[in-house]
Parts: sequence; structure tokens; C-alpha cells
Amino acid sequence: MTRSHLSPGGSSQAPGRLPGFPPSGGDDRPDGDVKFRNFVTLTAQEIERGAQTLSGDELAPLSHLTGVSVPRSANPDGFRFDAQGHVNDGLLYARIYCGAMNGVSCGGTAGDPIVADVVKAGRISFVGEGGEYTVKPGQMFIRDTKLSWEFSCSASFSAHVISVPRHLVAPRVSSVRVLDRAYVADAGMPEVTFLLKFIEMIDENVDHLGVSKSIRITLRDAFAALISGIMSDCWGMESDTHASMTVAAARNVIERHLDSHDLSPRMVAQHIGVSLRTLHRSFSVSGESMMTFARRRRLQQAHDELVGTETLKDISALAARWHFSDSSHFIRHFKAYYGSTPGAYLRNRRTGDS
Repeated sequence: MTRSHLSPGGSSQAPGRLPGFPPSGGDDRPDGDVKFRNFVTLTAQEIERGAQTLSGDELAPLSHLTGVSVPRSANPDGFRFDAQGHVNDGLLYARIYCGAMNGVSCGGTAGDPIVADVVKAGRISFVGEGGEYTVKPGQMFIRDTKLSWEFSCSASFSAHVISVPRHLVAPRVSSVRVLDRAYVADAGMPEVTFLLKFIEMIDENVDHLGVSKSIRITLRDAFAALISGIMSDCWGMESDTHASMTVAAARNVIERHLDSHDLSPRMVAQHIGVSLRTLHRSFSVSGESMMTFARRRRLQQAHDELVGTETLKDISALAARWHFSDSSHFIRHFKAYYGSTPGAYLRNRRTGDS
């Protein structure tokens, strides 16, 4: 069995606190930049004999991971855990390679950081109050560890892991609701691609990171801005999708009740199971209010009825049937939409047909 930690200088030491890191329960934000590597290997025989958990020391400074276990059935040839990266004033970025393991991702002593995993190989599943997600190669999973997430990763799993202090991300997101859920983003997304290139640039210039406090602050703020931007963009896209689905469902209800006097926003909201506020907000995204859509469709139905007979019916009766308050109200809306009054519209059609 090999369980070792490599210090910033690269020397191996017995399990315990990493140089530059405080004891368990302390402030997990060292001064300057600290490079770390955690390396653990277990043989199949050791796993069989009961060496099936990883301690906090072996996972430090990945303090958002707790209760990590190594399932025997998923690691028949043994287990390896290799994490190496940097901690910079509370910001963590690392590359992880590991065998199959299960555990919990939550805030712990790190103060509920925002954590992103960019999967390079294998897959990882998360289950929590925020939903269920399976993240595959080429995808990024971002979550607020204020919520607890059970995770399970496959054998031969590798990923980039970025952990940003929550207090740096929260002020930058587009809405306070952005942090209420988790997001899966494609690694081909320009912002994610830029983030990975940014990490590569940091690796190439790692010797200069701890030299200046201003560099460390800039680095930390850049990561916070990138992560908050990706979360905000994902939230915006999901909100737009949800709004579109709400509008489509509402329009379907409206179409079925165009001739009903009871048609109203409250009735439609009850039919599709959303609040009035959500209904109105969704239609505002479409650029047309719910009742404006309903009036337009009623006007089109009245138009079709008028054209179908080619005679000017009792306008008052037509207006009442399609729930316009009176004939003048109907005529005004008809002219605004079709360019002329109902009578002039029919005369123009007859002239055009002759």
C-alpha cells in the first residue's frame, strides 16, 4: 500500500498535514501559492482486507470530498488516486486521476466553495437535492457545495477540478437564483475552452504565481469571473428553455379555450401547473403577453368566420362570440391587425377576386 503526500518542494512525507495547510478545521486558505500532489495506491488484496476508505489527510486540500470509499467490485485490479495542482488564497485547481470511488461532495471546512469538474475520461454521477446528473468526457459539472452531493465515479476516471470560494462567485452571477442549482456545460463552450486554456497557461507559469500578491488576487478573480459567467450563461439558457416550454403549453390551453368566457391568465396557469408570476414572466420573454396572444387568435378566428361567409354578419354578435367587449372594440382591433375595417376588408377582397 502506498499513501503519500508530496509537499510544495516535491518531497514525500508520511500522511498528515501538508506543508502550507492548517490542521483540520482551520482556515483552508494559505498565504501565497501552494503546489500539492496526493498519491494513494491500494492493491486488490489490500482492498479485500478492508482498506476501502480515503482519509481527509489523503484527500487534502480537496476538502469538499468526504466519506470517500473504494468499492471492491469496481476495482478488481487495485486502486489508484493521484491529485496534483495548486491552492492559491482559497482557490484550488487540480488534475485528478483515480479508480472507481464513491463519496460526498459538500462544503466541509472550505466554506461551501463553488466546484467545477471537467471530465477528461470515464464518467461521474452526482445525486442530491439539486437533481441527478451524469457527466461524461467533454462535459463540465458546476455546483454549489452548500448543497450536499453524493458522487460515484467510474474506473480510469480523470478530470480537471476547480474550487472557487463562494464569496467570490456569488456577487458576480446574474441572479441570486443561479446558485440554487447545478449545471452541465459542454467543454466546447467558448467560456469552458478558455478556462482550460487559462489553466494550461497557469501551469506553464507556475513559478511566478506566488511572487506577487497582486498576481494571486488577479488569478483568483479571473477564475471567479469565468466560473460565475459559465453558471450565469447556463442558467440563462435553461431559463429561456423553460420559458419556451411554458409558453408552448399555455398557448395549447388557450387554443382549446378560445371560445370560452373563462379564459384568463389564472385559468391557464392552473391548467399547466405554474404560478401566475411564472406565466407572465415566460410570456414576457416571448415578447407578447398571454392575453395579447389570446386576443390575436380570437381576432384570427373572427376573421376566418367573416371571410368564410363573404358577407358582413352582425358585427356585434361576431364580437360577442369571440369575447370582444363591443363592436367598436372589435372593429378597432380588426383594423389595427388587418389594415381596414371588416366591411372595407370584405369589399377589397371582392374587388380583388373580380
